[in-house]
Amino acid sequence: MTTVLKASPRRFVSTPSIERVAARALRYLQSGFSVHLRGPAGTGKTTMALHLADLLSRPIMLLFGDDEFKTSDLIGNQSGYTRKKVVDNYIHSVVKVEDELRQNWVDSRLTLACREGFTLVYDEFNRSRPEVNNVLLSALEEKLLVLPPNNNRSDYIRVNPHFRAIFTSNPEEYCGVHDTQDALMDRLITINMPEPDELTQQEIAIQKTGIDRESAQLIVSLVRSFRSRTGAEKTSGLRSCLMLAKICHEHEILALPENPEFRDVCQDVLLSRAGLALTEATHLLWEVFNEMIATHAMQLEAEKHAPHSRVIPMVNAARSANDALDEFDLVAEDETGDETEDETGNETANGFPEVDLSQPVQVEETAAPVPPESLPLKKKRKSTAQSSLLTAPTAEGEI
Repeated sequence: MTTVLKASPRRFVSTPSIERVAARALRYLQSGFSVHLRGPAGTGKTTMALHLADLLSRPIMLLFGDDEFKTSDLIGNQSGYTRKKVVDNYIHSVVKVEDELRQNWVDSRLTLACREGFTLVYDEFNRSRPEVNNVLLSALEEKLLVLPPNNNRSDYIRVNPHFRAIFTSNPEEYCGVHDTQDALMDRLITINMPEPDELTQQEIAIQKTGIDRESAQLIVSLVRSFRSRTGAEKTSGLRSCLMLAKICHEHEILALPENPEFRDVCQDVLLSRAGLALTEATHLLWEVFNEMIATHAMQLEAEKHAPHSRVIPMVNAARSANDALDEFDLVAEDETGDETEDETGNETANGFPEVDLSQPVQVEETAAPVPPESLPLKKKRKSTAQSSLLTAPTAEGEI
């Protein structure tokens, strides 16, 4: 019995770089072409393939490449026999016996997908031997699947127009990977899947494990720095980030290089993936720890001495300016420093006595009065705290 899947990747993380790849691949699939996702281990090829299959809204047939595969594992095989025996004794003196033995044919995943128009996800197909995958050539190009001869069924199956195939593979230098025939690669549109960028890895770690953003940034930065020092370009650090984030979040381990528990977890997860001697890999990892500790200390020191800026809202800017002016009364002074009053002893607004313009004015021939704009202004302090913010005048008549 063959199981049909209706899979939907849980909590699929979508970032601009992932959306671009998904949009391109979906465009090719909708045009009737098969898509091949190629890249190092841990770059999310299988997750992307299942996401694309889910976007097609068709049932999914999931198949994993294996070196022990045979062609019959793709298209189907004879499975058991059916025996039919008929005994006819209608005439008492005559006995008629018919005995028929017939083989049963069982469709495999590729045959069922081609007949019903399902989406085939062939994960790591280049782990199967090339001669096994030759049956795919006619199905992808001529839209015709060729089956072994059998008296009880047709030797050919016309491929359903809704049939789509999504392939994933690792680089050929990986262990257990076979070279793929050029005829098959020529029928596929290959999309290279590089290692996800730093933003994508952070978002995946946050949404998959529930860790906080600051810890996710530190974990991703640590893993990327360690992998760059060890030269591990063949694999992705995404799985390592997910392991560290999940362990730290579920066991409440503080993700800081100063924390001994966090350092122990990093050593267990990262050292075995370095591809170097244990002593050398440990030395490189501790260099990364020390560098991150020094960087963190510098950031704390910079934040400690950074000036705190004060921002005044634009709505209250005019009101604040008027309030500041109201803190001081501006009073005109004469040259002796005494406040100017009129004859009645009342202080005037501009420092001069009030004059009745309806009566003739007698001008005495004395020294010309000092213009009010040249008189120094004396500030009456209403608040001691506010007066400390002002600077003393440098010369007479200047503020």
